[in-house]
Amino acid sequence: MSKTDGIRDLIYINGNLNERFFITYGIEFKEFVYSIPSELSNILLLKHQFDESDFHFGTLLDYVEREQIDKLAQDNVYGYGNFCWIDVEELSSLDLLEPHDLAALLYLGHYQKPLHSPFNNKLNNQFVYLAHDDGRFNKTYYRDVYDMKHLMSRIVPLKISSLNHKRFSLLRKKSEYPALPLVLVNTLLTLTNDGLLLDFQHMGHTRRDIQIPVYTIGEFLDMDEMYNDLEEHKRTSKLKANLILNKKDLEWSLIES
Repeated sequence: MSKTDGIRDLIYINGNLNERFFITYGIEFKEFVYSIPSELSNILLLKHQFDESDFHFGTLLDYVEREQIDKLAQDNVYGYGNFCWIDVEELSSLDLLEPHDLAALLYLGHYQKPLHSPFNNKLNNQFVYLAHDDGRFNKTYYRDVYDMKHLMSRIVPLKISSLNHKRFSLLRKKSEYPALPLVLVNTLLTLTNDGLLLDFQHMGHTRRDIQIPVYTIGEFLDMDEMYNDLEEHKRTSKLKANLILNKKDLEWSLIES
């Protein structure tokens, strides 16, 4: 699947707003960490291969504290295969978990779907992150959909910067491109119900603007099926548009083509 110097140049998002989860292709863990509105406190690892995690004897599960999350993000997370975690506000809350809580966590990591709710009030987790080949197939639950809106507002300028420079930096610094405004993000969020595709492969640059082709290509769980027939999916898309950044005014717009 297409990557430019390790950076995926497509983003596909299929959203289920009622159940507050999004299935994505093209958004990797390091990009997720960079793009959410606040830093993760701690991560309880359900499936992983990170060598520098700590072990919690009460749950018999590994965890990563805030100070180590950037190191985890810089690791070859894609190479783990399955990578599943939930965030934990306070590590001491792990000691409050009862057998049925642990059973639900083990089910979540093994089957990559929640047994009941994806959110545990004892842990106060804001996310459930379930990936197979990180960046290729990710299913992420959001307690607050605002966090997904914030991610969408930042992931587009992040992708442009990363692809232009052929690298990705984890430093939380001001992007050279502005974040998408909330009103535009709300429109894109609605389009995820129909399988939103942002095609950075065919991103256009002129002196006046940057144009990213946008499509709605339907619901996919098999990312090989999505990717291998991509041109046909784009041809039959219900929506053909361009996400445009005016370089002079630094304003974003979505214009149907």
